[in-house]
Amino acid sequence: MTWLSVVAAWLPQFFDGFLVTLALVAMCLPAAIVLGMILVLARLSSRAFVWGPVYGLIEFLRNVPTFLLILVAYYGMPLLGWRLDGLYCAAMAIAIQHTAYIAEVLRGGVGAVPRTQWDAGRAIGLKPAGVFYRVVLPQAALKVVPALGNQVVVLIKDTSLVAGIGVVDLTLSGKLLMERTAASYEVFVVVAAFYLILTTLTSALFVWLEAIARKRR
Repeated sequence: MTWLSVVAAWLPQFFDGFLVTLALVAMCLPAAIVLGMILVLARLSSRAFVWGPVYGLIEFLRNVPTFLLILVAYYGMPLLGWRLDGLYCAAMAIAIQHTAYIAEVLRGGVGAVPRTQWDAGRAIGLKPAGVFYRVVLPQAALKVVPALGNQVVVLIKDTSLVAGIGVVDLTLSGKLLMERTAASYEVFVVVAAFYLILTTLTSALFVWLEAIARKRR
């Protein structure tokens, strides 16, 4: 059986796994961005009892392996009385970890916004949170588009780790097909091609967003 015949015969299974991977990205990315924006506001607080715990949480999440967090969520949630499907446990773990990375990316962008922008926001009567979300954060987001794009690509690749808890994503679909066909090389070349297409399109999107951001600066 040639690799072309393998692909042709099992293409629906590849697409099923690919859709699960897309679903993971669709669940993780918005959650990570929203939570990252909340964390960065706390991280920038002048009160040590606010930024201290958040700093510790960010450092913890950045230095713990993603797969370990997935295992903790998958096996730990039932101990708390919450029985969730492996897909949702994995999405929760990946989103939480990438929240820390995105918070740090945004913090770098916020630090690049001139202090005069904060002062201008306060001058027109906005409260600190309003200044942050309505004045500073939009400018910071424009500055961190390349770094944010890199982080999104990493998140996409991290979804492959869910295969370790039995979620039939693109990677596990490839493994199952390999066991059935013994065409290991051919199958995983196709799996890699799917990931490459997805990450390349994502990178192209952020290159386009970066070009728009440069025009607005």
